[in-house]
Amino acid sequence: MLEKLLRRRVIFVSGKGGTGKTTVAAALALLAARNGKRVLAVDVDAKGDLAAALGSRGAGFKPQIVQPGISSLALQPQESFQEYLNIYFKVPRLARLTPLARVFDFIATGVPGPRDMLVVGKIAYEERRRQANSRPVWDIIVVDAAPSGQVVSHLTAARSLLTLVKGGMITAQVQWVDQLIRDHARTTVVICALAQEMPVIEAIELDARLRAEAGVAVDCCVLNRLIPMHVTPAQLRVARAMSDDAHASRVRERLGGPPQPLTLALETAAELNQTDSARGRQLREGLRVPVIDVPLVVARSSLAVSRVVAEAIDEATG
Repeated sequence: MLEKLLRRRVIFVSGKGGTGKTTVAAALALLAARNGKRVLAVDVDAKGDLAAALGSRGAGFKPQIVQPGISSLALQPQESFQEYLNIYFKVPRLARLTPLARVFDFIATGVPGPRDMLVVGKIAYEERRRQANSRPVWDIIVVDAAPSGQVVSHLTAARSLLTLVKGGMITAQVQWVDQLIRDHARTTVVICALAQEMPVIEAIELDARLRAEAGVAVDCCVLNRLIPMHVTPAQLRVARAMSDDAHASRVRERLGGPPQPLTLALETAAELNQTDSARGRQLREGLRVPVIDVPLVVARSSLAVSRVVAEAIDEATG
């Protein structure tokens, strides 16, 4: 599965907010680089979270090397629009305070359709870039995309714009962006979910919308932050027996405290594990793609966490 995934040119990682899509995107970038690919990691929200998950302090609009084989950039609509005008219409960069610059800023940030188009347009431009020897600048682009509520509008922006523009250079440009997005051999989406009711429901709905509305391929779903501990009935019986009055005093002496917290921890782990299993079954029944289980990592997003998640994905797909 991983080999198939890394043959894509562009991977969008999306899902309900808070499902760990940034860490998953960073993990996929690390796996691609490990496989000898030149990787561009793109942060759509431009908050710098993806760069941080790759061990960098931040990223700008221009690609910056953050790890061996990995460069990162943060999308900024104003910069994308200025770049577009400069490349295709030879319009020089404008001072931020000029009236014309303020008009451009409004188009880039205030109008939903063009703003969404600038997001996918920049990604398509980077995918199309070539070196002097005609080799692609990037072997693969991993995108920390917008959450499930917004990503469909991003991926359908080019097709929507085609209904407004008829002929000319802009039409041709929008067409090749739309062709990239809907080319299942080059572009795909990885959905992220948690073993909770709403993330599972949103993942199933997102999978259906991506196929029906955007015509985009979905390769897999990452079920993130699973409780890996399986508590057996025998372990629970032993823990509960230690909490009985007949044994509590001796156990307290050995543990240096009451045994009830140990029993409660095992009971909680057992309940969480059962919940994870049930939600996992619901997710697998509702999707038409493989689901990759990734265990819970109790730490803030960082390069170390991204590496642990990368190992989990590699092991699960090996």
